[in-house]
Amino acid sequence: MAPWKRFGFPSFDYPKGNLGKEVMGGVEKIFSGKAPDSARGKCPLLRNEHMEDFCNINDSPARLTKMAVDGKQADLQRLINERRSRLFVCGAGGRTLLHYAAESGQLQMMDFLIQAGIQVDEKDDEGETALHLAVMKDKEKVVQALIALKADLYARNQKQETAMHMAARTNSVNALQCLLESMVDSVDIPGYYCETPLHLSCSFGYLDCVRLLMKHGASCLAGGKMGLSACHIAAGKAQPEVVMCILNESGIPREALLGKGDEENRTPLHWAVIKGDVNMVKLLIEHGSQVDAQTCDQSTPLHLACSQGLLDIVEQVHRSVGSGDFQNILGVVDAQGMTPLHRAVMFDHENVTRFLLLKGAPVDVQDNEGRTPLTLASTRSSFISTAVLLDHGADPTIQDNYGKNYLHYYITHGLPLDCAYMKASISKYAGLLNAKDKFGCTPLHYAAQNGFLQSSNSLVSFGATVNARNKGYQSPFHFAAKYGRFNTVKSLLDSCRGQNIINDSDAVGHTALHAAAENGHCDVVQLLMARGALTHKAFNGQTPLHLAAANNYREVCRLFVVHYTYLLDSIDRNGDTALHLAAANNASKVIEFLLTAGATLLLNNSKQSAIDVAIQNRHQEAATSMVLHDRWEEILTQLSPTYGWPVLGLIEHLPDVMLIALDRCIVRKADSHPLSREFYIEFRFNLLEPPGLENVAYANELNREALKALNVMVRHGRTDLLSHGVCSSYINNKWAHYGLPVYGLNLAVYSLFLALLTYLVISGVQSSLVPSLKIANYENIVAFSDENKTFNTQDPRKLTRISQSRHLYAGGTKIILTGISRWMPEKAGKVTGFKLSVMVLICIFTGLNMAKELIQLYHQRGQYFRDFANYMEWFLYISSTVFVLGGCQDFEEPVLFIGWRVRWQLGAFAIFIAWFNFMLYLQRFGLMGIYVVMFLGVLKTLARALLVFACLIVAFSLAFHVLLPLNLYPNDEDFFDRPNLVIDINQLRTAHGHVSHSLIRVISMLLGDFDTINNYINPMLDHTMPFPEVTYFFFLAFVVTVSILLMNLLIGLAVGDIEQVQRGATLRRLAMQVDLHTRLEAKLPKWFLQRAMVTVDRFYPNECCSKIFSRNVRSVRTPTFTVPLLIILS
Repeated sequence: MAPWKRFGFPSFDYPKGNLGKEVMGGVEKIFSGKAPDSARGKCPLLRNEHMEDFCNINDSPARLTKMAVDGKQADLQRLINERRSRLFVCGAGGRTLLHYAAESGQLQMMDFLIQAGIQVDEKDDEGETALHLAVMKDKEKVVQALIALKADLYARNQKQETAMHMAARTNSVNALQCLLESMVDSVDIPGYYCETPLHLSCSFGYLDCVRLLMKHGASCLAGGKMGLSACHIAAGKAQPEVVMCILNESGIPREALLGKGDEENRTPLHWAVIKGDVNMVKLLIEHGSQVDAQTCDQSTPLHLACSQGLLDIVEQVHRSVGSGDFQNILGVVDAQGMTPLHRAVMFDHENVTRFLLLKGAPVDVQDNEGRTPLTLASTRSSFISTAVLLDHGADPTIQDNYGKNYLHYYITHGLPLDCAYMKASISKYAGLLNAKDKFGCTPLHYAAQNGFLQSSNSLVSFGATVNARNKGYQSPFHFAAKYGRFNTVKSLLDSCRGQNIINDSDAVGHTALHAAAENGHCDVVQLLMARGALTHKAFNGQTPLHLAAANNYREVCRLFVVHYTYLLDSIDRNGDTALHLAAANNASKVIEFLLTAGATLLLNNSKQSAIDVAIQNRHQEAATSMVLHDRWEEILTQLSPTYGWPVLGLIEHLPDVMLIALDRCIVRKADSHPLSREFYIEFRFNLLEPPGLENVAYANELNREALKALNVMVRHGRTDLLSHGVCSSYINNKWAHYGLPVYGLNLAVYSLFLALLTYLVISGVQSSLVPSLKIANYENIVAFSDENKTFNTQDPRKLTRISQSRHLYAGGTKIILTGISRWMPEKAGKVTGFKLSVMVLICIFTGLNMAKELIQLYHQRGQYFRDFANYMEWFLYISSTVFVLGGCQDFEEPVLFIGWRVRWQLGAFAIFIAWFNFMLYLQRFGLMGIYVVMFLGVLKTLARALLVFACLIVAFSLAFHVLLPLNLYPNDEDFFDRPNLVIDINQLRTAHGHVSHSLIRVISMLLGDFDTINNYINPMLDHTMPFPEVTYFFFLAFVVTVSILLMNLLIGLAVGDIEQVQRGATLRRLAMQVDLHTRLEAKLPKWFLQRAMVTVDRFYPNECCSKIFSRNVRSVRTPTFTVPLLIILS
């Protein structure tokens, strides 16, 4: 029998045609859980279309779903036969027609839809199947039909709930019965947060469902979320009928049900207390729930009830367990050592507190921190509970782990002391007033600290000691002054002992005035000074002004300076003044005030001035305030052993502040228009070289070098400082007075040497080198070549060799020649008197310079070998000397016997290095020097790059040497049939025949000299290339990796390095100038340097060069400097 016939479903006929065949052919597949291929998956495709507008009303999802709900099978069947896609339309929430039919209980409609092709387990947007909806509506027959149709009973919606969970949630008893019969082993199936159907039924109080689930074996001990069992949930939701049902019908001992704990070991009674349902609490206790059961934090249900202030539950527990057991429970402590009474007073539950005390709760029990209920109530500002506890005889003298009694905490919260119970307590326990905690503080200390004036007055009136001291030997008066409690200070001063405590000092010698000044309480300081407080020094020698200055309280400092001027330069035991401490603590406002007030710039015991201290601590704000003050010149020129003078420290550690100082060294004429001829800009150099430096005992011997400030700038790379107008003007003045004359003379002498060497090389090429080459040619021709008909009249082989003629030296051999005069000039090889003079001058220059280098080596020691220029100069002088002496071979006894080949190779090196060295001389000349520095920087980058990529160049050189050592005549007859073909082995030579030649060739290719047609294309076409394929591959690889990639990389490196060099070129040029002047000043006499010293330089920007020069001569002190003119000339 067909499955639908068992339920009495009427059969119906499907129309013939494709639809009928498809539906009837898929019936068996439908009831086997499979849909026809043509129908499978179509419903999801239509879900997104069900809200669209339809031209035909019969296509409307609302109309189709309404038919499914109303059971209009015939009309729906007719519409589906007209268009099959209507079967898979979806309504609101993605529900199919089957969902609507199941929800409304239309069995015949369901049968039709399933046979037509809708999947029985199709889900809507919330993940619910038709079974979920049928269960929610408790459609028993529909549920039975879907179970018979093999619907997935374990399908879950988006809340991870099955149909059984839905039945338990909606109290669908009949549907739940059907599901339980089919899911015998899954009665405890977990859902959302591991909740079983029994948990849900207990939560909503559905008693029938609970009984049904327990009847089918649902576990009452199974834990859901947080380990809650069914009994926990029922108790927490205040469902007494469900609890009774579980206790009576579950078959589980009541001790196990009521004693089971959740993840925090809370029993159902704990949850009932949390819910606050007194009836549930009564029920659970009556049925055996343990009143003293403790959670993980050892809290009993009574602890929870007292924390929430549930007096009715507390009373119910008392009634249920009796007075004896109730007192035992009152003594149980939790993990914090608190009793129920602690919990009640913590939240100031007055009624619960009174009830517990009446029932015998222990009143003086201490928790883990030593707090009694009275102390805890004071800590939590539980004013009413404190009164109740005191009224019931709580001991107020008990101290906690910090040595504090309840009065310490009571005062801390500013609670009143004029109430009756407080007066009674204090009068009964007089020791409370002056009781000290472990810090030595009395209640009056805390009242003064927090500024509770009424409490302070009450304590004093009750007899509290005003001058009680804590372990820091501080009285309440110190506390009031320290925390700025003006009214409390005034009140304590007005007390009977006011004048006795005003100058009391603590353990470090600080009075109340020190405390108020240290914390910047200006009003308190004024009050204390008005009442006669003395400005004593503390034990470390610091006055109140020191403390106020250290903490940047300018107004407090002003009060002290106005009333006690002598404090301004007072020093402590370290020799520090208030200005020192202000600098040490970056107190910029106080520094400005103290300097304006006239503070003396003293040195402390460490021989440091105030600005030295600021520099040492890297306090930029403090140093800036000093530099911007009107006394900045006095501050920055003060000499001290630490840095020599502060400028050096600013350059090293605070360059930004030094830049501000240099800006202040530029003065513009204030009474002239900026465009008038009388307008000038004045550069002052007193910061760069203050007077009296020779008398300073430096802590750092490096500071003894000349041009100290500029050398420190160079050493630390301070380009912005070196290029500042003041420093540039300073260097230009040095350059104008002795740098330019000395260096210019040196350059002039070297230029003379260069001119003489250049003349000697150029003239020697024609007079000596060319004749030597011609003689070598003549000898080679005569020795190795025969005369033939191709000889012309100019052939040297036609010249005769005779026994005597003029003799020349060539290669060390005396050769007698004649008839060759047409090849050589008349005076070839002759050394004239002028040339001899040139040789002598060159030898003198090189000899003197080599002696100079030896002296320099003696002075510089190892440092000499670190400069590459020294190696270059030695090679220059030696090669020049050998070249010159090798040219004196016309004498009877040659000065230096050397072959002409060696001599002229040395000459080539000498002339190259001489001109290259001349370029290095130009580094110190203005713009030319910048370009020279840039060239050297790029040269270094290129050299480093080539060292890395040299392997690539060598690799291609060796590869081409292997592939192209010699061309090959091809095995091609057409090649040898060419007209005018000359067979010569020399024609097969290639540029890669030798390793060295191959390397040169690859380097030339690197620069773009490919000659591709002659070297690669023609040999490939003529088949004379030995390995054309591999050679072609390596040639392309070379073009890509070397010619394109490497060259672009080198260009990119050069461009990038130029940008970097441009940024550093100014620094290098100025560094070389500083180094030059430093070495010169070390060698020049002091009287000359004193005469050349300049402190001011004026620049008139609105006058021409000649007038600028004359104006400088008139206006600048002796000696005269022409910095603007020098700038223009450079």
